[in-house]
Amino acid sequence: MKWLKNFFFIIEYYLIRIHWLSLDVVAGAMLTHVVASRLPYGQGKVSWASTVLVGISVFFIYVADRLIDNHKGTTPTTARHKFHAQHEAILLKVMMGLGVIGLICLFWLPFKVIMLGVGLMVVVSVYLKVIQKISSTDTFQLFKEPVVAIVYTIGVWGSAILGQEHTSWEETSFMVLLGIIAFQNLLLFSWFESFDIEEGYSLAIAWGTDTVSQIINILTILVVIGALAILFLTTHRYSIRTSVAVISMSLSLYFLKKHHSQFLGHERYRWAGDGIFFYMLWLL
Repeated sequence: MKWLKNFFFIIEYYLIRIHWLSLDVVAGAMLTHVVASRLPYGQGKVSWASTVLVGISVFFIYVADRLIDNHKGTTPTTARHKFHAQHEAILLKVMMGLGVIGLICLFWLPFKVIMLGVGLMVVVSVYLKVIQKISSTDTFQLFKEPVVAIVYTIGVWGSAILGQEHTSWEETSFMVLLGIIAFQNLLLFSWFESFDIEEGYSLAIAWGTDTVSQIINILTILVVIGALAILFLTTHRYSIRTSVAVISMSLSLYFLKKHHSQFLGHERYRWAGDGIFFYMLWLL
């Protein structure tokens, strides 16, 4: 059975590195973008160029954020940061190559989508520049979760909406709900991290774990109520299915918090938390 052990070792080896590179987050963002493009009735046109750019942008932001962390004068502490430090030269070359691909994709995008991308690029550049200048305990760190959630939502969902001729109320409503889920997801990660980190300026540490826990509960209720409202009011079957997926995503995050002791070890909460975006596979 040695071959079987080697097989599982190889699978685990690459899955961990895929997770360290946030490629699961990239895939989830691209899936969400496709679903957003197909709303409200499931037959909307999906732009392959826009989908590819969403994936490239998410990868850029996550990798750049960690490379910047590694250059703040402190030794990388997490396995994820150590991996990025070890392969920084290769990652920079990969980012350059993806940048070229991204520029080529621009030729297939509507002008308004390009303008949205330029605006987000400016916001992200300023954000990364500020992060580079400040310490890990600076008060500005408190804005990380809401800023990332807003940029993620506008980039993934907003680009899909702008790529269509008409925008339905279902699309706008789901965009708001996705933003809440993205914030709920990041806030939950901050909550989990607070069990291991006793100092700093994450929201969970600044506000307290009990307060953050209550906020996550409130966000869950808002998403469920909003998605149920869409489910009963929409006349499109695809939007009904999307409502079910959105409810499942938010409740899954609540489940992670409720049973947090089972997900603390080996950052299981990150695997599960990022994995909720794969619920969108049901809608392809």
